[in-house]
Amino acid sequence: MAEAERWVWLGGSLFLAIATTQVSWRLWQREGSRARLEPFVVSAPFPILQQLARWLYYIGLPFAALVWGRDALVGRLLGLQPLTSPIDMLPNWTDWAIDLGWAVGLAMAAWTILAMGWWTVRRAGARPHPAGTHTSAWRLLGEAALHETHWAFYRNGPAVVLGVYWGAWAGLGLVALEAALNPWWRADLRDETRLPAGLVRVGLAMLSVIIYLQTMNLWMAILAHWGITWGLAIWARASAPKSWLDHTH
Repeated sequence: MAEAERWVWLGGSLFLAIATTQVSWRLWQREGSRARLEPFVVSAPFPILQQLARWLYYIGLPFAALVWGRDALVGRLLGLQPLTSPIDMLPNWTDWAIDLGWAVGLAMAAWTILAMGWWTVRRAGARPHPAGTHTSAWRLLGEAALHETHWAFYRNGPAVVLGVYWGAWAGLGLVALEAALNPWWRADLRDETRLPAGLVRVGLAMLSVIIYLQTMNLWMAILAHWGITWGLAIWARASAPKSWLDHTH
């Protein structure tokens, strides 16, 4: 029963993402539908409702699967590391210190690569949108929690069947499939100003797998994701022309 429910929850999440993005895209592309939807999209409640829906999907769905899914999710494979050792019930600070070291080291390396890539693109004459530049640190933390939890959820089922290593990469394949079938995502990749931000997301998803394989600690993945995006936002503010930042506010 747990085996079947595991794939029901995972398949349901994938189907919901594909159906929602496809329907919303088609409605937005139809001129008559867009005219009716635009007043709601630009209204004050829309961002709040949008964020609520995202939290329910990215966090609420995996939480529901963990609590009500009859072992559909395995907490250890999800990366929910305990603060205490199950043997002596004492804080396992050594394990957490090692995980933190891996997370910080990998995040610093990834941030350096991504920052230099963004700088190279800008030097080449392109005007990549400095994603997250005007976003608060707490908002970026929320985004890190949303995406890392979602990615961990997609790794869980494959990790049970294929083992941790191959399951982690298979989970990344599911994430890639979800993105490839998202027309909004594909549109961003065709926009040269938004392409670098999309590539950053790809890099973060790959980094998430590497951190998972080294630590199996979801909290460290969230911390690394947050540090990278926050650092890139600071980098963008410091290196982009003020007129450009004002234009993209």
